[in-house]
Amino acid sequence: MKIVFLTANWLEAQLVVGLLEGSGLRPFLLDAELSRMDALYTTAIGNIKVAVPEQQFEEAMAILREYRGKEGLDPNHGSPSSFG
Repeated sequence: MKIVFLTANWLEAQLVVGLLEGSGLRPFLLDAELSRMDALYTTAIGNIKVAVPEQQFEEAMAILREYRGKEGLDPNHGSPSSFG
C-alpha cells in the first residue's frame, strides 16, 4: 500500500476514495474510523490517509493531479481541519 492523499476531513477523504474507485482503482481509507470517533484525534494520528496498492500508485497520483490540480488544490493534501 502507498499513501496518495492526506486530509483531516472525513468527507473529503470519502470524495477522493470515490474519485479513485470511479477510475477503476482500489483505494483504502486508513485511520478514518478513529477520526470519526473524535475529530480532535485526527491531527494526532497524522490525518486520514487514502492509500492504493503499490501497482496503482502512479495512476492514482495522475488522477489526483488532474482532478484536484485543475481546481488549484494540492493533489495530495486536503483540509487541515476536521471541520471543513
